[in-house]
Amino acid sequence: MRRTGRYIDMTRFRIDFRGPAFRSVLGYTFSHWRSQPLRLSAMIIGMLLATAADVLTPLYSGRLVDSLSLGSNAWDAAIHALIALLSLGALALVSRQVTFYVLTDFTLKIMSDMAASAFRKLQRFSTDWHANAFAGSTVRKVTRGMWALDLLNDTLIIALLPSLLMLVGSVVLLAWFWPLMGLMVAIGSVLYIACTIVISLGFVTPAATLANSWDTRMGGALADSMSCNAVVKAFGAEAREDERLAMVVNKWRSRTRRTWLIGTLNGFIQGTNLLVIRGVIIAFALYLWTRGQATAGDITFVLTAFFMLQGYLRDVGMHIRNLQRSVNHMEELVDIEAQSYGIADKPGAPAIRIGNGEITFNHVTFHYGRHEAALYRDFSVRIEAGERVGLAGIPAPARRPS
Repeated sequence: MRRTGRYIDMTRFRIDFRGPAFRSVLGYTFSHWRSQPLRLSAMIIGMLLATAADVLTPLYSGRLVDSLSLGSNAWDAAIHALIALLSLGALALVSRQVTFYVLTDFTLKIMSDMAASAFRKLQRFSTDWHANAFAGSTVRKVTRGMWALDLLNDTLIIALLPSLLMLVGSVVLLAWFWPLMGLMVAIGSVLYIACTIVISLGFVTPAATLANSWDTRMGGALADSMSCNAVVKAFGAEAREDERLAMVVNKWRSRTRRTWLIGTLNGFIQGTNLLVIRGVIIAFALYLWTRGQATAGDITFVLTAFFMLQGYLRDVGMHIRNLQRSVNHMEELVDIEAQSYGIADKPGAPAIRIGNGEITFNHVTFHYGRHEAALYRDFSVRIEAGERVGLAGIPAPARRPS
């Protein structure tokens, strides 16, 4: 990171595989989850049932194909397999719908708590903090973080949890019939997910964090320039404001472009990995068929199971990107919640009680932030009730050096 003029150039960021942003944001999110245990349990049960139905669907698809070669018993076996498939589909549909209803109230409750908590925190920050923070940027951090939680909850509960369950269930089911195939699917899936996570945490996340910081700066520049438009007009500084905003927008565009290109490359790598895994699994299934160890129904079962698993795995890449995006969008809001008050009340201090209206400053020394020069040093004054006080500085001639 290097400083250029008024702005900080972070084109040389350090790749951090520890994911501190993930730890802080997920810890913050899980703390809110714990406040609604019943809704959380209902959603987990709903997704368990829906995913179990998806795992068993390929098995009955294979049985439906095998039943067609049973001669006189083909009709009964096919009808039984069809009923099982329709029942599993209905179970998955109803379970997901119930989960979506519960998730709606679950997420809105957390978003409301986040808004109230952030507002309470910001209201109690010191005047010095607000004087050094753009109001527009601060508002952008809060609103962006709130809406990012919606995506984060959807990604974790509706997307990643079922994907993990589908992976485990498919591997167990395939290994039950062909242990080597189950092992191959497990190894390929784990390598695919590990590659996706490494790229997301090591490359996409740092770039997205930097792009979001410039997005916040651009929002703050727009909001503060518009709110101070009267001052801009008073000095005829419209052209200067245009140039200042253009500088910020150009920087934002370059950072966002890099983030999007890295995300696109990540998707290409994931697609290539899935293509290799698909080829290996299909080739092994055909090998089993040539050896007489698998029927046409078994091949249908394997293909259906893998294509369903592939859909989940392909979406895992998108889900991890969504997880990374939502974490980056919430990061600044979580940082606000983690900040300590600049001027905090003394522990155990009672609420102020105004009695006679007297104000007393007793040997007060005050300065802003890290400034060495104090505005007041050993300042004492007593203001009686009803007194009017006027503050006057040193006249200009008196301040001139002799």
